Amino acid sequence: MKLENVFSEIDKDKENFIEVLNEIIRIPSISAQKKGIECADKLISLIKREIGFNTKKFETPGYPIVYAEKTVNAPVTLIFYNHYDVQDPSPLDKWDSPPFELTQKDNFLYGRGVSDNKGNLIARIFAIKIYQSIFGKLPLNVKFIIEGEEEVGSPHLPDFIRNYPELIEGDFCIWESGHRNASHQQQVWLGVKGILYLNLEIKASNRDIHSSWGGVIENPAWNLTWALNSLKNKEQKILIKGFYDNVLEPSEKEIELLKNIPFNEKLYKNNFGIKSFTGSGIKLKSDYYFTPTLNIDGLDSGYKGMGAKTIIPSTAKAKIDFRLVPNQNPNEILQKFEEHLRVHGFHQINITSFHGYPPARTSIASPYLKIISRTGENVYKKPLVVHPTKAGSGPMYLFSNRMDCFALGCGYERSNNHAPNENISIEDFLLNMKHFTALFHYFNK
Repeated sequence: MKLENVFSEIDKDKENFIEVLNEIIRIPSISAQKKGIECADKLISLIKREIGFNTKKFETPGYPIVYAEKTVNAPVTLIFYNHYDVQDPSPLDKWDSPPFELTQKDNFLYGRGVSDNKGNLIARIFAIKIYQSIFGKLPLNVKFIIEGEEEVGSPHLPDFIRNYPELIEGDFCIWESGHRNASHQQQVWLGVKGILYLNLEIKASNRDIHSSWGGVIENPAWNLTWALNSLKNKEQKILIKGFYDNVLEPSEKEIELLKNIPFNEKLYKNNFGIKSFTGSGIKLKSDYYFTPTLNIDGLDSGYKGMGAKTIIPSTAKAKIDFRLVPNQNPNEILQKFEEHLRVHGFHQINITSFHGYPPARTSIASPYLKIISRTGENVYKKPLVVHPTKAGSGPMYLFSNRMDCFALGCGYERSNNHAPNENISIEDFLLNMKHFTALFHYFNK
């Protein structure tokens, strides 16, 4: 038997893959809204039925974690990390089809979670199924860790890994996501930034007050605005004392990788509907991948309806996030942020909630990167684009301190993750399966 037989079977069985994907797309597993917790049991049933792995459900105070494994006494163990929760589909009026009903239009599949992350999970499961059906068994040990709370910061995953470290013993990990770029080149990422997400609030009075009192009563919206203004200047430099102290600068080889990463500035500007970036060329890429950031996600205070309403609002709120790079720790950044507020006199600001995790980065010298790149080039007929990290975040640090981690998925440039009309192309879906079967087959020696 040859690998081409596997590829042929994948092409022939695509309608089955799509039907099974629809089974879990139908479940509105929105962790932020406590919906769809039954998706865990559905996945356990599906994994047993399709690939015969041993499975176990681990309960948490939130959504269960699904664990599955097949041990074939091979010297190498691969871990797949995925999540079954999805983002809220709103605004619903922007969808062209029901978000929780997998809809095929031309050569694309639409539905909430089809790219992030249920399509990737199904692609991995069926890559295993087809490979096993052709060659009898896998040539390496495979484990799945599938959580249900990635979209809300993975609050219970650290405890799971702390309590069951033996379950994530492995040699390398394929992370949950990834996509082809606008030039149809498959991409692989070697890490993620860390994150610290904060909810801020100033509560100044027991009710909104007539704005005629504006000369003698402090306005919480102004106080919050002044506090936010103290955090960052117009050159994008974060002004919190000691914020950059531990930043690990990128290596020469990581900077060299940037030259091979297509970054069509005009395309992105058109896609986002913006006029400019804060830089261009290599500097823009370097800032995107290697620079820690501070972002205002949302502001809320006072009256926002039609017409006038002259008030001093009783409260002002903001949501902010820091994206962190290697050697920055979210707990240390939180302490420095709190000290910044104290030193600058913003005592009235309360941090009402926060979550975060450190960054993760795999070395570009990893032998598994060479295997992923070589097998991928055979499938996609062109070299993979290697990114030193993602500008986004995830709990990869829980795995990367034990093994090399790589983000590799079946999305594409316009999959619309977290947005209406989330989608993948059927071609990318099948190619991703083929890449994984080629990766498995590399170890069939």
